[in-house]
Amino acid sequence: MSNTLNQFKPDYAIHPGEYLAEILEVRHIKKQDFAERCGLSVKFVSQLINCKTLYSPEVALQLEKALSISAEIWVNMSRSYELFKARLAEQNRLKSNTAKNWLKRFPIKELKKNKILPEVKDTNLLIDSLLQFFNIASPEAWDDYYRKKEIAYRKSSVYKESNESTAAWLRIAELRADQIDTIPFDDGEFKNCLNEIRDLSNKPAAVFEPIMRKKCSQAGVALVFVPELERTHLCGVTQWLTPKKAMIALSLRYKMNDHFWFTFFHEAAHILLHGKKEIFLDLKDSDGANKESQANAFAANHLIPEKEYKFFITSHKNIFKNDIIIFSKNIGVHPGIVVGRLQHDKYIKHQWHNDLKTKFDFVPHYNNL
Repeated sequence: MSNTLNQFKPDYAIHPGEYLAEILEVRHIKKQDFAERCGLSVKFVSQLINCKTLYSPEVALQLEKALSISAEIWVNMSRSYELFKARLAEQNRLKSNTAKNWLKRFPIKELKKNKILPEVKDTNLLIDSLLQFFNIASPEAWDDYYRKKEIAYRKSSVYKESNESTAAWLRIAELRADQIDTIPFDDGEFKNCLNEIRDLSNKPAAVFEPIMRKKCSQAGVALVFVPELERTHLCGVTQWLTPKKAMIALSLRYKMNDHFWFTFFHEAAHILLHGKKEIFLDLKDSDGANKESQANAFAANHLIPEKEYKFFITSHKNIFKNDIIIFSKNIGVHPGIVVGRLQHDKYIKHQWHNDLKTKFDFVPHYNNL
């Protein structure tokens, strides 16, 4: 993960007063004489030397004239020392039980495996890394922010997954989507894109995956694939990153092609049919809420046109494998998609014709987050 963790952060700092004391000693300047030359009180100079106060810009200018040492040096030393003290105080806060318990709520092992967190045991470093991953200041701020964001999630009414794992998965998706350049979203272009992508269902994953991502980006949609984290059980998510850029993230939770294609078109439906302020998290058992039902109907009918599907069902008392193959070829989709639809609608048993489905497992390569 490329971020400010790679910057140098010293674990010590010298108070500017110590530096001043050394300068006065080396130059054999008495404290009272120095105070008079600077126009400062002896008491104030003593406070500086004894590290009880820091330099203001005005004092730094006086020291510059009295010692011929740039005011910028004095000011920067003071600011560096103040930053060091603030960082030290923050580290002490991160050592609290509250911060440690916050860290435990996340899937740490998986985040390390995905290079989100460093392979270390130092709790402070892990907490700091996780906060930077989320771009948020503190565990308390994280709780407040994601408590509000959770309201935007459209989830199953029986949603039992971990909010922390869900937030981490979604954050990975957002960061990967940020790496994808897209044109401003175009409704008509995205509809054309979906028609072209539907024709790819007969292709192997290695062929259709890069084409899908390219076509989506050319319509204003960043398509990313993010393997699920523990305690998420997400199939996919739809979210608008900006008013002109949407994101579809798929977890590849189910490796069969009927699930994959249905989930993609379900998420696409949210982009075309629903608002830009909501985040749609879709699970296996998403409830029958109106917008989810609309997305389900869109996906089902876009993959298998409703008119042709009804005719196929009514014209076959018994549905055999060869019937599915011929029908699939006629409508231009993979037969596994038809099998999945027939199983869902209970026209055939779930154990029938599964050999017509295709199983695949691919995780595209991305730049480090």
